[in-house]
Amino acid sequence: MAVELIDLANDPPGEAIRLSNAQLQRVLTYIDANLDQPLTIDILSREAGVSSSHLRTWFKAAMDVTIHRYILRRKVEHARQLLLQGDRKLSDVALEAGFAHQSHLAKWMRRELGRSPSELRRSKD
Repeated sequence: MAVELIDLANDPPGEAIRLSNAQLQRVLTYIDANLDQPLTIDILSREAGVSSSHLRTWFKAAMDVTIHRYILRRKVEHARQLLLQGDRKLSDVALEAGFAHQSHLAKWMRRELGRSPSELRRSKD
């Protein structure tokens, strides 16, 4: 036991444990591929191979944003792209982007982009 303690003392100071680039990439890829599905912290932590508390902490350290906010931003961006592509119904865009309903999409679009879905659509013309 004393040998193990001495060995711990020889670890370089300040070397923080974090998500590896491969783990982070797996999580980001999974999020993008499954925006229309429930993306719980448990699912994402299994994808990364770490505990949910570690994923929350390490994701924020790596991305400078919480995992929840990152997912919302990706959903908003996906919905923005869908809206600019064609004349789909807003309710269909909301569901395809992973929002529960169109008012949920509109709320987050206004928060993240400063414009409602209809304002965004009008601006493409």
